[in-house]
Amino acid sequence: MTQLIAKTKAEQSYSAIDPWTIVHFAAGLGAGLLDVNFWLAESANVGYEVAENVVQRMPIGQNFFRVSHPENAVNSFVDIGVFTLGWWLGRRWNGTI
Repeated sequence: MTQLIAKTKAEQSYSAIDPWTIVHFAAGLGAGLLDVNFWLAESANVGYEVAENVVQRMPIGQNFFRVSHPENAVNSFVDIGVFTLGWWLGRRWNGTI
């Protein structure tokens, strides 16, 4: 079952929002501020989420990411969304969109 916000490390894989959500937002903001092309930035963003989900299903990935379970789809979509929002805000700040 998905909850809104992870309050502990153990809840991270089962929540829509976790501490990494701010990292995804910051990465998008940085990409937007640097005027990285939207499709390039978004491709890297989605590619990372797909790779993360694949790797987290393997024992080596669970050790690397220090998780006992792969993150849920809701968290992946939230991470993609906040990255995109960050990119948009960065471009707006620059006055490029």
